[in-house]
Amino acid sequence: MRSVVLQQPSAGAVQRSPFPITAVQLLWTGPAGGLHIGFVREKRSTVWTPVTPGCPCGGDRAAGPAASSRHQALVLGDESRVFELRHPQSIDVLSAVVVDTVHGPPRTGPASTGRPTDRGGAAAVEEPFRAFRSLDIVRRADWGAQETKATASRDFSPVQALTVHHTATPANDPDPVRTLRTIHELHAVHNGWGDIGYHFLVDPSGRIYEGHSSGTATPGHNAAGEIVGGFHTAGFNTGNIGIALLGTMTDRPPAAPALRSLTRLLAGLARAHGIDPQAGIMYANPVTGAASRILALDGHGGRTSTECPGARTDMELLRQAVADELGA
Repeated sequence: MRSVVLQQPSAGAVQRSPFPITAVQLLWTGPAGGLHIGFVREKRSTVWTPVTPGCPCGGDRAAGPAASSRHQALVLGDESRVFELRHPQSIDVLSAVVVDTVHGPPRTGPASTGRPTDRGGAAAVEEPFRAFRSLDIVRRADWGAQETKATASRDFSPVQALTVHHTATPANDPDPVRTLRTIHELHAVHNGWGDIGYHFLVDPSGRIYEGHSSGTATPGHNAAGEIVGGFHTAGFNTGNIGIALLGTMTDRPPAAPALRSLTRLLAGLARAHGIDPQAGIMYANPVTGAASRILALDGHGGRTSTECPGARTDMELLRQAVADELGA
């Protein structure tokens, strides 16, 4: 895994990477639409792709007008070394981070693309986490998280809410594990968070991945059943479990296996923490001192102004499905 930052790449100028590009993260201000990227291979014409904003996750103190005026997107590359940007003058591209997850130094752990293994996590959980015993969760070592980059402090809090996201990456992603490692690199290093922002991620095949490190045998939690603080919903991170669907749910709904795994995961978490998935709560954030009336289970857009987790993620139906799972 390796990455490099290209500061303020200009429109029309050829951008060169020192290594094959498997992904590019773009950060810009201005309109959300109008930015295009084109990867260039030798003796091949440029194919322009529109860039749409991704999940605007972040720390609790990142909320506010300054943060909301910025857009961020992750675009998967084709291992070329050259790309160009096209956009109107109203868009100011602040940076482009190019990432190589294939040809760089070896990872600290193997990546598993086969059947998820438990690595002692689900089998070792204690009360009140028995619901996790029926779930296959791919642990961080299995998907290749580089633990030397997991520098975030671990602050734990009682769970108050559950939030669903989508990563706004291709729905037909041929290698979700590679994308997951890319997100970890960008969140941990270039966003300055010291780890991936989400607690769990679910790929289209239904695999569930451990996200933000708890440093314990139970994914995301300490022995007291509290959740480690993440970076997924600015202003609502403390005591809020973030689960991201890998892919984009703007024009198509989540794949059936992903939706089934998401429902089971949310039901297990709701059962463990005594959460009614259809109830409203008064959420209190001790970091910011703010209190808000929210739904206990909702999408990212139910907390802040964003289209995440996509228009085709039906949160009302999901809340009902989780309630039905709990009642089964």
